[in-house]
Amino acid sequence: MGHNIRDVANKAGVSIATVSRVINNSSPVSEELKKRVNKAIHELGFRPNTIARSMRNKRSLLVGMILPDISNPFFPFIARGAEDALRKHGISLIIVNSDQNAKLELEAAVMMLDRNVDGVLFTGSGEDSDVVKLLREKTTTVFLDRSEEGTVTSVVSDNYSGMRQMIEYIYKNCHRRIWYLGGPSDVSSSIERKKAILDFCIEHNDVEILLFDGEFNYEWGLNKTLSLLKSASPPDAIVCANDLIALGAIDACKNKGFRVPEDISITGFDDISFAKHFNPPLTTIHQPIYKLGFEGASLLVEYLKGRRKRPITKVLEVALLIRKSVKNKSVKI
Repeated sequence: MGHNIRDVANKAGVSIATVSRVINNSSPVSEELKKRVNKAIHELGFRPNTIARSMRNKRSLLVGMILPDISNPFFPFIARGAEDALRKHGISLIIVNSDQNAKLELEAAVMMLDRNVDGVLFTGSGEDSDVVKLLREKTTTVFLDRSEEGTVTSVVSDNYSGMRQMIEYIYKNCHRRIWYLGGPSDVSSSIERKKAILDFCIEHNDVEILLFDGEFNYEWGLNKTLSLLKSASPPDAIVCANDLIALGAIDACKNKGFRVPEDISITGFDDISFAKHFNPPLTTIHQPIYKLGFEGASLLVEYLKGRRKRPITKVLEVALLIRKSVKNKSVKI
């Protein structure tokens, strides 16, 4: 015979209301009582009726997440952070991969709304897309690694500061001819990183920087670098908008007989899990990828519980990681 909430309360020596508060995480309970209740739940093998609980709360206990490309090593860490935060509140995560396709994003959003999700965590296409408008109007939405300040809550890394640190480091190492391989022109993180480069150009008239918009993937970094190396003199450095672009650029340089960093320095942005294992290990900007997901999901829960009303933009700090892919040109190797 299965146990019920009264059995859990009796075993833990607390009231039924306390057990309910622990299960639903609906109001503060001391750590000691939480441990007693959770121990009783475990020992009795008690499983709360999620469907009944969601009906009482008029919530589905589901949150949707729309990602552009789950095979990109950046996004699984965001998803894991979000899932860990939601699990604490008994909420499950539905993940849909959109391939950075606005039509697929819209289909995913409609599917999630049809399933009555409590909210959506969104990392996707340009901020003026139909899917963004739909989500903003129909459900509680938090942007991750994308921002739309003043209208939707966002959790982002300090993209401008990070790229500013990187270009100043490249300049300090005596690089003056630079290619910048950027991301999509309609994505806020890409726009902010590019702006840091443009502002630096305005302030320094002794540098020559060629800027190119593209995609946040290895293939674009590889093919664009191969194309540029065929038609132009090689630069001192290639600054990339993310680590996958940088990996493509490194392979392209090696393919054409250039050494990294002896001939061309290359940098990234993100610090994905294997960036330190590149050959050479990649100098990059570390952003707290897991924390992006965790903080975004935690904020979403606060809105769902009525603890927040107005949209905010939360900016996470980044840091320059110096490894082995940049040469100081003033030093002979």
